[in-house]
Amino acid sequence: MRRIHDDVPAALADEPDAVHRLRTSVRRLRNVLAAFRRYLDRDAAAALRSRLKELGDVLGKARDLEVRAQQAAAASDAAGLDDDARSALVDPLRAAHLHAHAEAVRWVRSERSRDLDRLLAEWATRPRLGDRAAQPARKAARRTVRRQARRTLDAAPRLADPEAAHELRKAARRLRHTCDAVTREPVRLLGDRTKALGDVGHRIQSVLGDHRDALLLAEHVRDHARVRTDDSRAYDDVVDLCQGRALSALAALPATLGDLERRARA
Repeated sequence: MRRIHDDVPAALADEPDAVHRLRTSVRRLRNVLAAFRRYLDRDAAAALRSRLKELGDVLGKARDLEVRAQQAAAASDAAGLDDDARSALVDPLRAAHLHAHAEAVRWVRSERSRDLDRLLAEWATRPRLGDRAAQPARKAARRTVRRQARRTLDAAPRLADPEAAHELRKAARRLRHTCDAVTREPVRLLGDRTKALGDVGHRIQSVLGDHRDALLLAEHVRDHARVRTDDSRAYDDVVDLCQGRALSALAALPATLGDLERRARA
């Protein structure tokens, strides 16, 4: 909770990677609340997660456009686009990012954000626990980590569906955040095996994130090419490059999922 508070000023100033850091802090708390919801007051946890989601959504729009603009610029350079074609592709994304960041700033300065600050302060001083919170902390942590590992593995067989791949990515992210929460100070309940499990979750998240980003950029470039009045074939190489990167990203996934299954069994 303190990390969210500390990350806000840099994100408002749109410093490099600052929105990403704040968004990650928000996601981490949402995921930990979801993973440990059996031990919390469910209504209170759901209310906090809902407000965190509002912040995460406005940050996500700004961050996704920031990343897409950066990737579009890099792909344009790699494909050898001329300056006019590159600017036509990248400049609207940069403008959209600035607009989305301004929307995020407005939200952070709104009454909704102040309500979130009050909720975070309340939870920091008096966590809303449920009846099961009386269980030994290490036992609860182990059960929660196992549950998140199984949830991630259960999402893997449906990867042919693009939406299922997105769900697997979210499950892997929650596994990573859960493992982080119980292996890092000041709450170091579990040790290196759990940390390694979280690292595998991070790898799955990264692989599928690279895959999704590449596909979304290819889709954006296709849409851009369709409305161009001049020769749109200049963008074909960018699309091919993105599709190649998407396939390359997935190449590491089967081995990583196998690693997760072995570690989860252990």
